[in-house]
Amino acid sequence: MLNRNNFNFAFIGAGSNSFTLNLLVDILNEKDFIYGGEIRLVDINQKALDYTYNAVCKLIKSAGRDFIITKHIDFHDAIPGVDFVFFTFVTGGFSSWKQDIDICTKHGVLQSVGDTIGPGGIIRTIRNVPIVYEITKEMEKTAPNAWAINYSNPEGAICLAIEKYTNIRTFGLCHGTPGTVRELAREVYHVPEESLKYRAAGINHLTWITQLEIDGNDVYPELRKLLIETGYDKKEPISMQLYNIFGLYPAPGDRHVGEFYPFYMKEQVLNEKNYTWKNIDMSLMIEWRARRSIKVEKLINDEIGYNDMDASGETATHFIRALVKNTQTLEMANVINRGYIENISDGIIVEIPIYIDCFGLHPQKIGNLPAGIAAKCEIIGREYQLAVDAAITCDRNKALQALMLDPLASNCNYPDKLLDELIVSYIDVLPEKWKKIY
Repeated sequence: MLNRNNFNFAFIGAGSNSFTLNLLVDILNEKDFIYGGEIRLVDINQKALDYTYNAVCKLIKSAGRDFIITKHIDFHDAIPGVDFVFFTFVTGGFSSWKQDIDICTKHGVLQSVGDTIGPGGIIRTIRNVPIVYEITKEMEKTAPNAWAINYSNPEGAICLAIEKYTNIRTFGLCHGTPGTVRELAREVYHVPEESLKYRAAGINHLTWITQLEIDGNDVYPELRKLLIETGYDKKEPISMQLYNIFGLYPAPGDRHVGEFYPFYMKEQVLNEKNYTWKNIDMSLMIEWRARRSIKVEKLINDEIGYNDMDASGETATHFIRALVKNTQTLEMANVINRGYIENISDGIIVEIPIYIDCFGLHPQKIGNLPAGIAAKCEIIGREYQLAVDAAITCDRNKALQALMLDPLASNCNYPDKLLDELIVSYIDVLPEKWKKIY
């Protein structure tokens, strides 16, 4: 238990300025137990780092809070004595996302997101995991009691790497499942968001809701009828079809869950069905980033302040509060399976409900998932194991094995050529050992 009120926070990938600021708003909102401390911003892009640093200084000043703010190109300078390390980075920066999509599309693989599963998820694992490994090994030396809080994708693969290869305590978070349930409350059940209680389990970006209750009453039997009556089944048609097939409703929406089943990401099907989420249009993501940056610009120019900034909608501060104040909270997080889901092998990374208190994380036992769902989680979990091992050891054969297990790779004629092109395109940001292979 961290029995104090001043904490040191490090943000790895702080140049993702809007998300960093949103997470800091969450921290600043916890006035009753986070009084101050140090905010350490880390990014290898000096321009992006300076920009975020200026914005954070404005944010803290307008909030009237007592934080020291530092900026670092080298993460080693930010780790000693840190309490919480946030991972919000992608190796290669935002432009790498477009590069991933372009290369995969050339090889016939379409991806509605490309950051979790598919060849895009595998190459992110190969790029991101070595950095996470290096940082967490440094944490073992100079901040062994710190927590690593992961928001970088692929969420499951990165959490697996930290838990399997280091001694650092960690939790990986995603707003996807609770966000889906909040939307079901508003748009399907027409009740206040906090009224709809749930349990869910699976893997990151493909969890399955196992229970739904309102005022202690089971309302799951009403879901299918309400989805149709409200038209929500047309809004998320892939999720609806998967619900009809597997018997549980998936989260967090078609944009992500469709990537786990290759049939939904075929060009003919996308054209015939006219699904909302097709092969990702990166121009839309650029526009989205530009819109989010407007507030940051206004903050830097003193046009707005802390009270005008948005919170992230994420749950990291719920965890921190429980760890520090010895309260208890129940959240979804990514952990290695150790009997929590009985029909998924131990060692597979899963996303399940977890109680948190001052003693740490207490994953909840789920029991069995339906056989088809458990099988999908199992094979994706095995893919993550291979991809993480490949990233740590620079093993092309294991990376290729992971790709051969990947559902979207079935849409590619030559997975080996796709993998090689992806790795070669990032050879300058990968560990040196890869250069001996390529």
